[in-house]
Amino acid sequence: MRRLAQKGKQISKIVSEDFPKLDYWEVYFEVYSGGERSSRGIKRMITTRLNAMAQSTSKSERAASAQELHGLVWHLYEHHKANREKVSKIRAILGE
Repeated sequence: MRRLAQKGKQISKIVSEDFPKLDYWEVYFEVYSGGERSSRGIKRMITTRLNAMAQSTSKSERAASAQELHGLVWHLYEHHKANREKVSKIRAILGE
């Protein structure tokens, strides 16, 4: 993905031509954040999945979306936990 973007290919074309099963924002964050997803990006991905899940009539699609949502929420939790530990260490160093 990053290589295609570096060659000047638009993200929308990368999604439609090379990774049609992925969401635009997934590709965007992979290209621009070096693979590290931001909390804002995760929030957008969750919102997209929830909207797709609400519109889906297929039980298997909803189950797959639920599984993916679980992973995204877990990622947010782990990211928050790591940030909380960093803040605690910084506070300890500063003597607060």
